[in-house]
Amino acid sequence: MKSCHPLAGVVRWVNERTLYFRVRLVAPGASGPDGEGWIRADRLPERVPDLIDLLMRRSCEGHRTAAASFLATDAGRQVLCFASASAYLTGRAPELAAERLWVRPDENGRIVEAAVRQGTVGVLPGDPMGRRPGVVELPGDRALDEWVMAGAASVLDPVVDAVRAATRFGARAQWGVIADAPHSALLAAAEEVGADQAAAWDRAARMVRLLNRDRDRVAPRQRPFTVALAGRPAHRPERTFLVKGGCCFYYRFGDTYCGGCPLRSDEAREDLLRDRHEPAPAQA
Repeated sequence: MKSCHPLAGVVRWVNERTLYFRVRLVAPGASGPDGEGWIRADRLPERVPDLIDLLMRRSCEGHRTAAASFLATDAGRQVLCFASASAYLTGRAPELAAERLWVRPDENGRIVEAAVRQGTVGVLPGDPMGRRPGVVELPGDRALDEWVMAGAASVLDPVVDAVRAATRFGARAQWGVIADAPHSALLAAAEEVGADQAAAWDRAARMVRLLNRDRDRVAPRQRPFTVALAGRPAHRPERTFLVKGGCCFYYRFGDTYCGGCPLRSDEAREDLLRDRHEPAPAQA
């Protein structure tokens, strides 16, 4: 039976697409998500040393700094992407709290999925779900974004501290890669629904600035990179991509740089993006 929870529809929508994050809703009375390997977010900091070691062995070829960056990136993605995309797409978002949120690492140490207990949901004025128990009506989309980012910061601050203690990879560098998450989520969502990508970027940038509302966490360095691509609809030939705010250090052991790597030249970036996203030329 399908859930009638206010977030059930957007959860289904996200999981039916390839958006680089996945999420489950956990029933109020359940002890946690179905399956093995889940870590409740309030217990994630104590698991950081083991995850760093696993990442070094299985994903980063012994590079400790890369493992730290991977872990911060993955934690930020799974905590922030769904809530950010849901706020943007539907004007609804879950209350992010460490005791009601789980993440699941895979066998290589990469955090690949999140789960959130059905509970308090923030909505905008006039939402038909606004009078349901457990629903909080917020005065506008800025207040909704502020609510989401405050919860995310409370979940992620202890994880950032634990990564720094285990690896000496600094908090500012970690928040730099964590701040990629709202940008990547909103650009992907805008692409899926055909929405204005510049507006999606501006909304994501505001979300990131709100991470600093109570104290200085992140100095945003993300920037948009827009390319007109062959094969796209005539009314929107351009697509906007994220140039990341920090480095994952994949280049230290891989054979290439990420498409969004801030160390890459824009000329090389455009070539790579065209190779990935334009249709192959027809064979003669």
